[in-house]
Amino acid sequence: MGAGVKPYNTNYKKKIDVHHDTFLPRRAPKGIIQCSGCGAFYHRRHWSLTVPPGFSHPVHPHPTFCQACKKIKERSVSGVLHLLGMGEADRGEVLRIIRNEEGRAHEKNPMERIMRLEKVSAPSGDEWKVETTTEKLAQRLGRSLRHARGGKLEFKWSHNNKFVRVVWAAKNGRTLE
Repeated sequence: MGAGVKPYNTNYKKKIDVHHDTFLPRRAPKGIIQCSGCGAFYHRRHWSLTVPPGFSHPVHPHPTFCQACKKIKERSVSGVLHLLGMGEADRGEVLRIIRNEEGRAHEKNPMERIMRLEKVSAPSGDEWKVETTTEKLAQRLGRSLRHARGGKLEFKWSHNNKFVRVVWAAKNGRTLE
């Protein structure tokens, strides 16, 4: 190395704290499997909604569930979307936007689903909470709301980036705290 040149440091590339999703199987199951909960098919390490070639009914006698069905059953949330300042007149349209976006995401990846959608009574007014099976779906729902309705959007990640809290505040609603 020449004088005055700093050596290239690669320590930041080392993954010290690697996250392993406990809902993923340790080994890939052989053959074609159908989820007993949602009906998705597992073939070649991929879940899809289309029937893979060579699949014949009946389904395996023991119940097998995909990661999304396991997360829903155990209420293991990966993303939460908070909807602030949504009036009664806007509620139908906002919920329609959320459901349509979930449908588009579910077609691409059957593991992306809304687990629960509920109205929460907060001290500063009513708000809605949407719980999702993946953190990417919560982001996607928030971005589609901001694109369609405007407002403010804020992301709050956990320390290991495996949980996200997305807060969307309508234009005419409350401000983000």
